[in-house]
Amino acid sequence: MPRPSKYVSRSDLGWGSSPAERANPRSGLVIHYDSADQGLADKKHEACVTYWRNTRKFHTGPSRGWADIGYCVDEKTEIFTEEGWKTFQEIAEGDVVLTLDHETGTSQWQPLLAVNVFPAVPRELIRMEGHSHSSLTTAQHRWPVERFYRRAGTQRHKSADGRWAATGRAERTQQGRERVWATTGTLKYADRIPLSAPCVTLPTEPKWSDALVELVAWFWTEGHIKPQSRSRVPSTGVVIYQSEQKNPENVARIRGALHALFGPACDGFPRSGTAADGVPRWGEAVDRHLVEFHLSEDAGRVLLDHAPGRVPGYGFLRSLTRAQLGLFIEASLLADGHDNRTVDAQALSQKSREAAEAFQFAVILAGYATSLRRRPPTPSTKYDMWKVELRRKTHFAPKAAQTRKSAFSITKEPYEGRIWCPTTPNGTWLARRAGTVYFTGNSFMACAHGYVLEGRGLYRTQAAQPGGNTSHYSVTLATGPKDAITPEQINAVRQLRQWLMEPDTSISGKVLGHRDFISTSCPGDRAYKLVKDGTFAKKPDETEGDDVPRHRRFEKDDAQELTPGTWASLKFDRRHDGHRGDLYALVGPDEPDGALYDLSVGVTLQGLASGTEVQLRATEYESDGSGGWKVARNRPIESPVQAAGNGHFTYAWKGNLAKGRRVRVRVAQFGDASAQVTSATAEVFYWPK
Repeated sequence: MPRPSKYVSRSDLGWGSSPAERANPRSGLVIHYDSADQGLADKKHEACVTYWRNTRKFHTGPSRGWADIGYCVDEKTEIFTEEGWKTFQEIAEGDVVLTLDHETGTSQWQPLLAVNVFPAVPRELIRMEGHSHSSLTTAQHRWPVERFYRRAGTQRHKSADGRWAATGRAERTQQGRERVWATTGTLKYADRIPLSAPCVTLPTEPKWSDALVELVAWFWTEGHIKPQSRSRVPSTGVVIYQSEQKNPENVARIRGALHALFGPACDGFPRSGTAADGVPRWGEAVDRHLVEFHLSEDAGRVLLDHAPGRVPGYGFLRSLTRAQLGLFIEASLLADGHDNRTVDAQALSQKSREAAEAFQFAVILAGYATSLRRRPPTPSTKYDMWKVELRRKTHFAPKAAQTRKSAFSITKEPYEGRIWCPTTPNGTWLARRAGTVYFTGNSFMACAHGYVLEGRGLYRTQAAQPGGNTSHYSVTLATGPKDAITPEQINAVRQLRQWLMEPDTSISGKVLGHRDFISTSCPGDRAYKLVKDGTFAKKPDETEGDDVPRHRRFEKDDAQELTPGTWASLKFDRRHDGHRGDLYALVGPDEPDGALYDLSVGVTLQGLASGTEVQLRATEYESDGSGGWKVARNRPIESPVQAAGNGHFTYAWKGNLAKGRRVRVRVAQFGDASAQVTSATAEVFYWPK
């Protein structure tokens, strides 16, 4: 079934695409209502449109601050990227960030699909604050949580033939934890927010030797860089220090790693090293109980390449296997680690914040819960220190911490700054605020006049039913407790349901009410009765006329080469219904008797010189009698000229496709060198004959 005939899209309402997170709700459609009577059935349809606009305005205004998405955080919240922690002002679409696979409990690198920033207006946010956690979010901010459950279950036993059967005894209570989604406003007492997760996208084959990895760890923690006074070539000398008296095991480990990487120590090695001659060397000297490991210019450069300025590089850390990350962390803690008496954790402190940030980067990839905090100067240190904690607890339960009164609070407070949220493929991201680190992560209206008005739209996370926002679509009737539910309204819901059940979205045909998810009066007793007796789940009345077109959308992902002066049929790679392949014909393969069509295409080209002519045209093909296709009719040409940069061209045509034919879009460029079609989108409306 095509889209409902009376459909008002976001673009019709003047709204852009929704920034809500991507989702694929497949479990059905949930019915909602308004808590107050609206009386829209007695008004013109324009009143329904006004109601829908006002509903959006309310939720995106100061009292809610959702801005089409309720999953936002404050400006101080950072996101973990391949290049370390960054603010929302420092990231962009395409950047790679660490996310959580909430089904498996593992982390993975994924690209940012969007960075959604909303203007500063007065809002009310929820602050969760304590030593172990700091967040400031909207009430609808989503959290991946582990939730405790206790359920009754039937006792079963295994019979002699190996089959399981009920024993007939009393039910046995089953309990455990399950991974679910919650919002800041709906967190339960035992809901645990993940603080860490093992990364599944780490390299499995080592790029570097273990000796190099360990030496980089000793160098950044216990090393020093000083000018070489005895070398004729101005250079940098790398020295690693360690106390033989206090840490003989550490001395032995450093000596062993140097030997494994650079060979035996050089006798009489000058303390300030040697000039670069292509041969890495090392030697050691003892000053009282302090052992000094001196590296030549070539040997020192090996360590400096991976830790310039004694700060381990993020690229180097990302290239380590899981075992090598463990080795790096172990050696670093042996050098500079200490017990943390205030929490159940290990810790490492550094004067350099950049170095501490790099160490935390490694700790996160290794799957540790962690925090980073500034320690003010003390009489003994006299300067700031940056302390990285490795916490043994992998989850944190905010509600439980608040109940225990363990210096943790959950409060509401006014906020007038910007809020923001990233969009990622799996809807999660690793966040940091005030040094603490953690993972964190209505669509339609059917009016009384039979129109379906789009809210968040297809493939978007809903915001209407906690516990079902990623699994179900939602539709509101825009009626109150005493408002009439019109036959047109019921049929609009039926049309919407049937449209969502098409291969394009393939939802289940199940219809539920809001009260099936949480304790609420929604969608009202009368609407809920229609849910329960199957009224909304019936087929829609066949009231649509033949003037309603069908729709297809095609997308191109792979680049396509264009040689100068040669016509090429645009090859698309995927269709709106999920079909993939080499797709050329936009209309015809499924319309053997022909069709009226209205198509528009947008094309992006690279490699064109300024002033290059580009031509686009629709072309109808027919069978050549031997299993192939030949040109039957060329449609008029659109002939734009490249201005500068990437070429962005559009083409539109309306036509009457004869029986047995199909239509493609062809493109040609008339420059001096090859060019590439890097992307293309086609929208087609058609009326089969």
